[in-house]
Order: sequence, then structure tokens, then C-alpha cells
Amino acid sequence: MPNEFVEEDIRLVDVLESITSYLKFLLKKWYISIVGVAAFTIGGYMFAKLTPPKYIAYASFNAVDTRMSAMSGLMSMMGVTFAGGSSNDVLTGIFMSRNIFLNSMLSEVEIKGKTDKLANFYMHALKYDEGFEKDPVLKDFKFRANTFQELTPQEIDLLGIMYADFADGLMIAEYDLPTGMIKAEIETPDYDVSRMVGSSLLNNTIKFYQNRQVENAKTSLNASTKRLDSISAQIELRQRMIAESQDQNIFNSKRISVIDQQKLAQEILSLNVMYNDAVTSKENAKAGLTPQNNIVRIIDDPLFSTAPKYKGKWLFAAIGFAASILLVILPLIMRKAILDGREEDRLKAEKLAAEQQTTTSTNA
Repeated sequence: MPNEFVEEDIRLVDVLESITSYLKFLLKKWYISIVGVAAFTIGGYMFAKLTPPKYIAYASFNAVDTRMSAMSGLMSMMGVTFAGGSSNDVLTGIFMSRNIFLNSMLSEVEIKGKTDKLANFYMHALKYDEGFEKDPVLKDFKFRANTFQELTPQEIDLLGIMYADFADGLMIAEYDLPTGMIKAEIETPDYDVSRMVGSSLLNNTIKFYQNRQVENAKTSLNASTKRLDSISAQIELRQRMIAESQDQNIFNSKRISVIDQQKLAQEILSLNVMYNDAVTSKENAKAGLTPQNNIVRIIDDPLFSTAPKYKGKWLFAAIGFAASILLVILPLIMRKAILDGREEDRLKAEKLAAEQQTTTSTNA
């Protein structure tokens, strides 16, 4: 019948018996299974516990838009320079830029009573100089340049590697829309280096932002002045045309055509509105010529917001446990399956031999 089970059909009891046999096998091999799992789990836990922490310098800040600082003119120019975006989008891009990183690395800082280029502290903390003492070319290597123009090819190459690693995960910065803040994290193995790197990046970002404000204000002032002069010239031209038209009305009664004074008056009215807007833009640009100290609001300063970050002990314990399943339990199960397969083949061979012997005896 089609619904009847044949001998080869898998039954639940067979599955349970198979699982039980595997568990018994693992218990017999307890010195491998239990000890192996415990060793990997405890090893993962101890690895996380004994690993030195990373130090995260936290920074949060945002741009303060104010009419008195001529930010409208600034952002219009920023839109050209930095491919558009709000003030905070621009500020985030500046903070993450290669320019700010290099300027920060070339600055002089003091750490634990020693004054040197930040790049040298950073290079040593992240072990970029590991093995330099064995290389005759790099044995005495140090960053000594004060400006981009003074950088040597070796300094440029190493700074390029450092920035690539820095931007690839050692530094994270993003604009958080819900809070309206730019939030950044800088990671290094050294507490003081993290503080100094975060602080230097933030200070150079603000300095660059302020300097660019002044530069853009100068450009805006120049453009506003030219626009004001142009509008003023057009107003003066139309006023002269109206005066000439009035003289013609008085002294030339046989004129062929008279200039439409009403149309000119309307044009002068529109030009006066444009003139007032140009005057306002010019005054805003003048206000932006003085660097503003409050155009960036700092909430978390890296100098006071740096904290250690330890590896998760229970997370690594779980990773160790998972590794033990793959490296200890799974090989034992495979070993058990191989032994069972060989035993099954042996029993089948014995059964086949017995059947053949019975058949031979019967025939005889």
C-alpha cells in the first residue's frame, strides 16, 4: 500500500536515538568537548578583559546662523566651494577633510611634558613607526614640516596612509538631524593623543570656518559694491531722461515723440527696491569682515569628553563559545558520523556474507 512505511523510512524514534547516541559520544569525550568549549569561552572572555582599551574622544558641535555675521553671503559662497548644503553639512565636511587632518597633524602640542608635532605622537601611538629602527632610510624619521610646502615625499606618503586609516574608521563624524548637532568620535590607543587629535581637529575646523567667512564676506562686499554702483547708475540715467523729457515738454510743443515719464518712474521705483536690497547686502558683508567667535557652538569638547572603550567581555565569551562549536564539537560529531558509517558498512557486509553462506548451504 502507498501509505505504508518501508524499511528505509526515517522515524522520529530513529532521530531521537541518533541524537542520544551523539550526546553519549560527546560525554564520553568530555575531556575534549567540555574542556574545549570551556577553554574557548573563557579564552574569549579573558582576551577581552586583558586587551588594553581604546580611547574615544567625543565632540559635538554645530554652526550658529546669525544675520549679524553675514551668514547669508557666507553660505551662498559656501554653496559654490563645498557643493551646497546647510551650514552644518558644510561644517561636517570641513571637520572630516584631509586639509584639516594635515593641519592638525603638523601642529605643535604638548603631551606628558613633551612638545612635538602631533603627527609624531599619533604615529607612535598607532605604531606606524614599528620597524623603522631596522630600516636605514626610516631609522631616524620624524615629522618636521611646519607647512604643506615643507613636506618631504616620505612625510606625504605616511600622512596619506594615516589619513586613509583615520577616515576609514578611526574617526566618525555625522550630522544628527534630531538633535541638530554634529557628532564625532576619534579613536586612538592613547588617552592624551585622542584628546589632542580631537581638540586640534575641532580648533582647526573652527579657524578654517571663520577664515572662510571673512574671505567670502570680502567677495560678497566686492560684488555688492559693484551691484550697488550699477543700480545707482541706472537710477541716475532714468532720472536724467525724465528731466530731459520735462524740458522737452516745456520748450518743444511740436516734438514728434515724448518719453514715457510714467514708465521711467516705475522703473526707478523698482530700481530703488533693488538699491535698498543691495545696500543691506553690502552692510551684511561689512559685518562679516570681522571674524565672529560665536559662529560654532561647542557642546562636547574632546579635551573633557574622552573616555576609554573596552572590548565587550561577554561578547567575546560568546564568540569563543561559537568558535568552540566549530573547532571542537563539530569535528567530534563528524568523527562519530564516520565511525557509525564504518560500523554500518561492516554490519551490512557481515549480513551479506551470512546470506550468501546460507544460500550456498541451501543449494548444496
